[in-house]
Amino acid sequence: MIGSIFLKTLADLRGQTLVWSLGLAVLGAVNVLLYPTVQNMPGLVAFLDNLPPAFKAMIGDVQALARIEGFLRVKLIDPLPLLLAVFAVAQGAALIAGEIEARSLDLLLARPVSRSRVVLEKFMALAAATVIMTVGLVLGLVGGAIFVETGIGVGYFLRGAANALPLTWLFAALALLASCRCSRSRTAALTAGSVVVAAYVFETLRLTTPALRGWDELSLFAIQKAGFTGQGSLDPGPICGLLAAAIGLGLAAAVVFDRRDLAD
Repeated sequence: MIGSIFLKTLADLRGQTLVWSLGLAVLGAVNVLLYPTVQNMPGLVAFLDNLPPAFKAMIGDVQALARIEGFLRVKLIDPLPLLLAVFAVAQGAALIAGEIEARSLDLLLARPVSRSRVVLEKFMALAAATVIMTVGLVLGLVGGAIFVETGIGVGYFLRGAANALPLTWLFAALALLASCRCSRSRTAALTAGSVVVAAYVFETLRLTTPALRGWDELSLFAIQKAGFTGQGSLDPGPICGLLAAAIGLGLAAAVVFDRRDLAD
């Protein structure tokens, strides 16, 4: 049946998706509700502004913390892809390698569908799960805004959360590519996870090392941040670049699995 693998994979992920969605909803609401406390601490911004340049670079625009948009961006929106990567890498690594470990791959491939379609439908299901999770986050932010006067529309929350998805999908596709090549999901997760950690470490070094400050085009996290402007709008350039990379890795995973000798 058309989409049966997609729906089956999404159903298999429903438990984790629900837990993550609820967790992100709570996280979003708590951050909004926490803002008035920060707002009533005018000395906090002054304290942060006096930190060494390296620490200020990691925090971002310190003065922006005085506004709820900047507070939410520093606390939640910018770090969101790293948070979602935990789910995306763990689940992406198990999409194919997990089937091999469970000895259910032969049954899956017995269906009248190509190997590449199996990979692509599983990838789309994982991507859909992350969309559901970001919707949970947005609902939490909107729920918190009911009790706190933010002056921010729902569109700002939606754009901020949506900007995290392309990089999340890139990490998911990388984990899926490793899953299509490895026979153990743990190996695939470690491979993709190492890339995520390396990318984050590089971004941290870029922010704290003056000599690397101009290397933002080589940092996945810097590219992701550039997709959501300071005015709260989306820049299609960085977003399309990350989307293209994610799609390319997803297609590469399909090719690798299609050519793989499952006897190895």
